[in-house]
Amino acid sequence: MEGHSVTSLMIVVIAAFLVPILLHRLRWNAVPVVVAEIAAGLVLGESGLKLIQEDQVLELLSMLGIIYLMFLTGLEVDFDLIQKSRKQSGSANPLLIGVISFAAIFAASLVLAWLLSLIGYVTDIFFMTLIISTISVSVTMPVLKDKGLLQSALGQSILLTAVIADFFTMMLLAVHVSFRRSSEGEGFSNILLLFLLFVVFFVVYRLIVAARPRKWLEKIQRETISLGTRGVFALILFFVSLSEGVGAENILGAFLAGVILSLISPEKSFVKQLNAFGFGFLIPIFFVMVGARLDLPGMFGDPKALVMLCLFLLAFYLSKLIVIPVFRRWFTWKESVASGIFLSSTLSLVIAAAAVGMSLGIIDNTTNTALILAAVVTVITSPIIFQRVVPDAKVSSRISRVSIIGFNAVTLKLAQDLNQDGYDVTLYGSDKTNLEPVHRYPYPVVELDSGSLEELEKEQVFDKDILVAFTNDDDRNFQIAREAENRGVGQVIARVEKKKTLPENSKIHLVSSFFSNMTLVKAWIEYPSVINLVTTEGHLQEIPMMNEQYHLMRIRDLAILGDSLVLRILRDNEVIIPHGDTVLQLGDRLIVSDTPEHVQRLRRKLSG
Repeated sequence: MEGHSVTSLMIVVIAAFLVPILLHRLRWNAVPVVVAEIAAGLVLGESGLKLIQEDQVLELLSMLGIIYLMFLTGLEVDFDLIQKSRKQSGSANPLLIGVISFAAIFAASLVLAWLLSLIGYVTDIFFMTLIISTISVSVTMPVLKDKGLLQSALGQSILLTAVIADFFTMMLLAVHVSFRRSSEGEGFSNILLLFLLFVVFFVVYRLIVAARPRKWLEKIQRETISLGTRGVFALILFFVSLSEGVGAENILGAFLAGVILSLISPEKSFVKQLNAFGFGFLIPIFFVMVGARLDLPGMFGDPKALVMLCLFLLAFYLSKLIVIPVFRRWFTWKESVASGIFLSSTLSLVIAAAAVGMSLGIIDNTTNTALILAAVVTVITSPIIFQRVVPDAKVSSRISRVSIIGFNAVTLKLAQDLNQDGYDVTLYGSDKTNLEPVHRYPYPVVELDSGSLEELEKEQVFDKDILVAFTNDDDRNFQIAREAENRGVGQVIARVEKKKTLPENSKIHLVSSFFSNMTLVKAWIEYPSVINLVTTEGHLQEIPMMNEQYHLMRIRDLAILGDSLVLRILRDNEVIIPHGDTVLQLGDRLIVSDTPEHVQRLRRKLSG
C-alpha cells in the first residue's frame, strides 16, 4: 500500500514538473498552467490512463494544496489598493466602480441561479449564486500586469471588482454553510461560533500588528532560519483548525490567515517566497488531482450533463457582462465589453466551493465536473479575448516616480537631473523658506514635517517607486528608509554617515559622503571609460527579472528584447556574461543598453 502511494505521488509530482516545461516548449503561453495541470490529471486519472490511484497520502496533500491556495487567495486581497482608491479623486474611482460592479454581478448571479433551479439543475439557489459570482484574482492580476494596466483606472477597476468578489463570496459561503448546517439540526450555535471566529481573526491581527515593531522579534529573525515562514504556517494551521472547530470549512480559515498577512503588508520578496513554495509543490498536486477525479466519460455520456455544462458556462459569462453599462460610464465601449468578458475568468474559488458543495451533498459529481470544466473554459478564453481587444498601456515618458526627502544643495541638484532624465520627481522637506520661489522648479516641492511618518504617508511619499532620504538627520533618514522598505517601496536610498546595522535581507542602500566620494574617485582612476559611459551617455539600466513568464527562457527567445543589448546578468553573487543560449532565472538583474523609452518597456515586461 505504501509503495503504491509513493508511486501515485511520484506520477503526480512528475506531471506537475513537466507541465510548465511543455507549455514553454510548445509556446502555449495563452494556456494558464493550472488549466494544463488539470488536463494532465484528466489524462492520467479516472478519465484517462488511470495511472493515478488516490489514497490517503494524495488526499492529504491535495487537501493541503487547496488550503494553501485559499491562503494565497486571501493574500492577494490588496487592501493598499483599496485604500488608495478611496483617496482617488477624478472621474473614475476604481473602488466605487468595483463595489457597483460586484453588486450588479451578485444580483445577476442570483437571478441566473433561480432560473437554473426552475429547470431542475440547481437545488440550492444561494449556493449556486456564490459560485456563479466568483472571479479569479490569480488570473486577472498577471494579465493586467503584463499589459501594464495595473496602475491605470481601467486596470484598478477590474482588479478591485475581482478582489471584492473573492472576499465577499468567501465570507458569504462560510455564513451560508453555517446556516445550512443549522437547518439540519446542529442548532444556531454554529452561527455564534462563526462570529467568534471573526472575533479571533480581529484579535490575532491586532496582536501581530502590535508585535511587529519589537526589536526582539527582529533579533530572532536574524538568528533563526525562516522564522517568518514558520509563523505563516503556524497562522494557517491555527485558523484552519479553528474553522473546523467552529463548524466552518477549513478553506475559510486559510483565507482569513491570508487576509491577515495581506493586512500587515509583508515584503514583496517574502510573498514571492510563499508563492514559490505553494505553486512549486502543494498547489500543483491539488490541481492535478482535480483533473484526476473528474469523470468525463460519465458526463459526456449523459445528455443532461452536457446541457448543464453549457448552462453553467453561459451563466458565468452573462453574470459578468452585466458590468458593461457600469464600466461604460467611465471607459470606452471596447474596454467595457472586454472587461466584462475578462471578469468571467473563474477557477480556484469555483473548485473550492464545488468541493464544499459535494461534501454537504448540495451538488453531485456530475455537477461538480460540469462546473469545473465550465470554469476551465472561461480561464482559457476570457484572458485571450481581453488581450486581443484591449491594447497595452502606452509607455509613459516617465521612467519611475521618485520621492526625495530633504531640502539641500544635493537634493535640489539630484531632483533637477532626474527630472531632466524623465523621472517623475517630487521633493519633500521641512522648511522651504530659504528656497527660490516654488514656480522656479519644474517638479513639485512639498513642505511637510519630514520627521512625522503620518504626514509622510498622508502626502503619499511611500507610494513612489524610489525613495531617497537625504535630510541632515541620520536617524531620521534611517527611520524613513526602514518604513519605506516595510511598505514595499522598490528602491530605497538613505544618507547615513554613521554606521547602521541592517537585516541581511534588507534592500536599503545606505550612502555615506566620505565613502561615496572615495569610491567615485577610485572608479575614475581605474575605470574612466565605464564611468564616462554611465554618467554621460546614460544608456545603461539595471532591470530586475521578476516575471515568472520569462523564467528559464533563453535570451535568444526573448522577443521583447528587440535591439536592446544585455551586457551582464547579476545572479546572487555571480556576474554572468550572457549569450543567446543563456537562460534567465527569477531574481536575475540585467544590465541593459538601449534608449530610455525601450528600457522602460522592458522593465515593465520583465519586472512583472
